[in-house]
Amino acid sequence: MRLLQHPTSDRAPGPGPGVPASLAPAPESGPVAAAVAAARAAMAAARDGDLRRQPVEDLAVLVQALSGLEAEASALLGEVLGEAERRQVADSEAATGTDAWAAALTGQSREVLAGGARVAELLRSKYHHARQAYATGAITTRQVRIIVAAAEQAPLQTTPEQLAAAEEVLVNKATGIGTRTGRPMNPKRLRQAARRMLDVVDRDLADKHEAIMLGRESRRAKHETYLALHDNGDGTYSGKFTIPELHGSLLRTAIETLSAPRRLNKARTGADGESMSGYDESAPTGPDHGLSGWEIAGNALCELIEHLPTDGWNGANALTLLVTMTAEDLTRDLAATGDLDPSNWPDWQGPHETGTARLDTGIRTAAGDLRRLACEAGLVPTVLGAPPGTNDSVPLDLGRTRRLHTHHQRKALFLLYDTCAIGTCERPFAWTETHHLTPWAHHGDTDLDDALPLCSWHHHRAHDPRWHLTQHPLRGWELKARRRVR
Repeated sequence: MRLLQHPTSDRAPGPGPGVPASLAPAPESGPVAAAVAAARAAMAAARDGDLRRQPVEDLAVLVQALSGLEAEASALLGEVLGEAERRQVADSEAATGTDAWAAALTGQSREVLAGGARVAELLRSKYHHARQAYATGAITTRQVRIIVAAAEQAPLQTTPEQLAAAEEVLVNKATGIGTRTGRPMNPKRLRQAARRMLDVVDRDLADKHEAIMLGRESRRAKHETYLALHDNGDGTYSGKFTIPELHGSLLRTAIETLSAPRRLNKARTGADGESMSGYDESAPTGPDHGLSGWEIAGNALCELIEHLPTDGWNGANALTLLVTMTAEDLTRDLAATGDLDPSNWPDWQGPHETGTARLDTGIRTAAGDLRRLACEAGLVPTVLGAPPGTNDSVPLDLGRTRRLHTHHQRKALFLLYDTCAIGTCERPFAWTETHHLTPWAHHGDTDLDDALPLCSWHHHRAHDPRWHLTQHPLRGWELKARRRVR
């Protein structure tokens, strides 16, 4: 019997542990290849180390350093792909393109590599602030893609100087240099900031840029929307779906309203100021319910379905939206087309779109979507004062006449805050509870100046004597642990 020899058994010993011999640089290799091989050898040595012997304070340093190394490697890979494209290396390998050539070498998809090569070329030719930060590991691959994608959608009137200034500010936000807390923005917050990246140079350009980006996102989301339901045959259904951000936010708000832990025992006030407090021991969110968060949300969805209208659709919906947008944006299509039927209004006007709107859930959306919903939903205007001589205004300062803040005061707070007031918290305004800065029990007033929207987590800690709520001049509101007196 002849034993088969492993294809690599005749190779010479590798250059070091963890570095395959096929990846070792040849004696005549260039300085970049030699440096990369040395870096891989150093990573192999780090991988063989014992993390259990590492001081706990070093773990945060390691997380930041490894994230930076990953970004540096991705940036250098993009530069290499760009150089391979300029030298037409794929032609010598009979590959259909540089992306196909690199995919055969790495096992990654052609789409991912082609996207990386395109970003690298744009960084080299246009976006030098992002290129420098990416090359040094200061921003991640996802962050640089967000920055480049937003900059590429800037209005045509934007000058290169304006775009460079906006790019620099956005890069600083991604690294943490330009944020109040000094912490890097995560991709979600950075994407939101990128929509307004031109604010630093021209407010009108920023409005138009935001409208263009939101319109394209909305249009793409509509094409990607689907719902798949499957009868499991055991008394249950399973499914999955993708819907636009606006509709997902509305659905999530409805589900969380029905499944909130304090849904039925939370002190609330109605539109007329009447108390709506109550408690139901049988509610699935009651004490000792024993359900997971997903199970609670599933029960809430069932409850929502059970309360759908049974007498057919009348063209209206049950939404009451707290929206911030200009009257001009709301009625623009009516003025332009003269058509009273909103179904004939365009949802997106391409690069000519200018209107946006903000909901109390914290998301921003294209004005076209809100114009369509405006005909079927209850819109709550954010104009709280009334012209002189009218009786439509409502009081926003109640002094000691009421303990709880009213929904009119929450409307006013929505104009000041789009999330929980704690600077590092991303929970949207719709999830918050109104906190008295000076407690009612300590003779605090129910006034707008004494109101602060806090999510349930931070609201509990604001009332915990172990924590102290303070306002930092740069970082905003924050909770600090009180020093223990021994």
